[in-house]
Amino acid sequence: MPTGSRQGKGFVRDFVGVSLGNYGAITLSFALNVILTRTLGAEQFGRLALLIMAAQLLSCFISNWTLIGLVRFGAQEFARTGTVRESFWARVVVIAPWLLGAAIVLAIGQEEAAAYFDISKPSVWLVFGYFVLSSLLLTLGSVFQALQQMDSYAITLFMDKALSIIGVLLLLASHVADPVLVIGCYAVSCLLVSSWAMAKLGPILLPIRVNREVISSLWTFSVPMIASTWIGIVGTQWIMYAIIKHYLPFSDLGLYSLASQIAGVVQQITIISSSLLLPHFSVLVAKQQQGQIRHLVEKVVPYGFMGFSLLLSLCVLLAGFGVPLVFGAGFAGAVQPLIFLIIATMGLALFNTFMPLISAYGTTWVLTGITVASALVNLVAALVLVPVYGINGAAVATLLGYGIAALLMLMVIQKHLGVAVLRFGILSLPIVVVALCAAFLNGVYLYLGGIGAAAVTTYALINMFGMFGRDDLTMLARSNVPVLIKSGLVKVFSEKTS
Repeated sequence: MPTGSRQGKGFVRDFVGVSLGNYGAITLSFALNVILTRTLGAEQFGRLALLIMAAQLLSCFISNWTLIGLVRFGAQEFARTGTVRESFWARVVVIAPWLLGAAIVLAIGQEEAAAYFDISKPSVWLVFGYFVLSSLLLTLGSVFQALQQMDSYAITLFMDKALSIIGVLLLLASHVADPVLVIGCYAVSCLLVSSWAMAKLGPILLPIRVNREVISSLWTFSVPMIASTWIGIVGTQWIMYAIIKHYLPFSDLGLYSLASQIAGVVQQITIISSSLLLPHFSVLVAKQQQGQIRHLVEKVVPYGFMGFSLLLSLCVLLAGFGVPLVFGAGFAGAVQPLIFLIIATMGLALFNTFMPLISAYGTTWVLTGITVASALVNLVAALVLVPVYGINGAAVATLLGYGIAALLMLMVIQKHLGVAVLRFGILSLPIVVVALCAAFLNGVYLYLGGIGAAAVTTYALINMFGMFGRDDLTMLARSNVPVLIKSGLVKVFSEKTS
């Protein structure tokens, strides 16, 4: 078998493995949220979200900015020597002072931390332990990536969530519904999966080997990541959680946490699409095929946006009925912020679609500028809107932040390619009209009105963008779209052009 064929099959196998692990973990996370919302209630679920926020923020500040460097240098070392010892232990050396500093700060301010999170001082250290163990698991997952053992990486994703569910079920079977103990279950899960990973990676990581040159290279490479990682925190839901906690009760935080997690599941589609577009755009840029890039952006991308817009419209229609049904009537208050976050997801899709193209051109400073602007808008809007409009204001702040990111990205792409991509924002219209129906209609009238409004706006947009024309049919026939999907689309094209 030719080498290229073997590599292609290996890539497909790795991609499928990681996808199964990722979506398996997402499915288990969804199931875990269903269990927790129905047993903890909105207030305790909000407390749990705040504790997870603390661990995630510690990870961002202390360790996450070195993970890319670990994968990069680890992969290079493995190609040379068959181990990743120097890269792994170099990263340990780099983050050790940060970890020690965080422990010292926590020891000094543990009373204040306990008061802020409304937990005991031992519980503060339990959360810190969960951060350490989850960071270790993430580190070992990065080592698997460096080794290109993607099946093992997928196992870590899946098993962490599976063991968490088992632990939580055992905890709830004892009639204990304490967010701190749930964090303890998460920590034990991370410990068990990390132990398995360490046993598997032992010969590659041991004995300890420290190389000053590798430490210096890893540090030099990772330092620029500090600013982008820390600034990016401002635009995440974690900062929003802190703002909500300051102005609102824990029950509201629980509602918003659920809304953001549901929206995050849908947003995974944009993240995966972005990762798939990066290599494709990179090849086109390297070959200086500007004409093909313009054609792709102008003719193909609108179909993706239209399909995603209709998917989000469906999510809006189902939100009012689905959230209370699945998570309990006590979480009905999460519906309205969820709808705002679903609309915001379209802005994220516009940004994520073109982010790989900017990266392919190498103008990453543009991404930094857009990220900073979006994060600042999100932060300022949250500080203004949350005290007045509560969690709906938080969701609107996120919508504004994503909207600014999408607008700036479209402006940059339009200027760079000379293609009128600013009009792509209009493809969000089906979501907006369905959201308006959700605001003013109820019951069967909502579904009839929402479906009708989505159908009318979709038809208008198809004509506005000239979709499903004969030229596009020719383009589809030459594409690598799976046969089943292609045959269905050909029928649509044929009916449109007949």
